[in-house]
Amino acid sequence: MKQDAIKALKILHLSIAGSLVAGILVLALVADGPVVDAAMGRTLQAVSVVLSVGVIWMGFNLFKRKLLAARNSSEAGPVRLSLFRTAYIIWWAMIELPGLFAAICFFLTGNYAFLVLAGFHAILLLLFRPRKANIIVLLRLTSDDVAMLEGKG
Repeated sequence: MKQDAIKALKILHLSIAGSLVAGILVLALVADGPVVDAAMGRTLQAVSVVLSVGVIWMGFNLFKRKLLAARNSSEAGPVRLSLFRTAYIIWWAMIELPGLFAAICFFLTGNYAFLVLAGFHAILLLLFRPRKANIIVLLRLTSDDVAMLEGKG
């Protein structure tokens, strides 16, 4: 029996999003109080915001380039889906990285602004979950390609 490639991509996304949400929850539960001083907390806030904006901006631009390369590829559907999956994995990692950093900063400082930022990244990651209809449109897949990717062809 062939594997459903689109379903596998959805499962991968769920595991990445789940790890970020679980990390935020664990850190929120074990945070006993500030480990670093207030000055270091302000520095971490600045670094966290710059990291969030910078990495998301770079990640989206990289994702967009890789997505266009997959879309414009003359390869068969499975190859284009593989390029698409690579683009999404990189994009998800670049959303998750600043979120994990913010969660760690929350643990170190006890400042709930970091927890909110980490939650924002978790929500952003959930918003970019793969959807079959979007994948079909973005990659210009034929019905034969879709059947092959779903393990039916």
